[in-house]
Amino acid sequence: MDNTWIENTFDWCVNFLLNAADTIGITYEALNVWVFLIIVPLSLVISVAINFYLLWKPGRHKRSLPVMEKNLIKANPYAKTLPS
Repeated sequence: MDNTWIENTFDWCVNFLLNAADTIGITYEALNVWVFLIIVPLSLVISVAINFYLLWKPGRHKRSLPVMEKNLIKANPYAKTLPS
């Protein structure tokens, strides 16, 4: 199987990190640690926390069924005629 695209992608990423490390004045290894051991895991934890907050945010589950039915009937007057 031809893995040249994988090698090319890896080489491009390594060169990008080398150039970025040179630009900001740190070593490749230090930048690698910052990116893959600090920034990416922290970003994932923050993203998951935001998703859980938005999924279970306060007030979301306090709606009662009659309020939701009233909103449905306002949006679609023919909803009253649907069988339950």
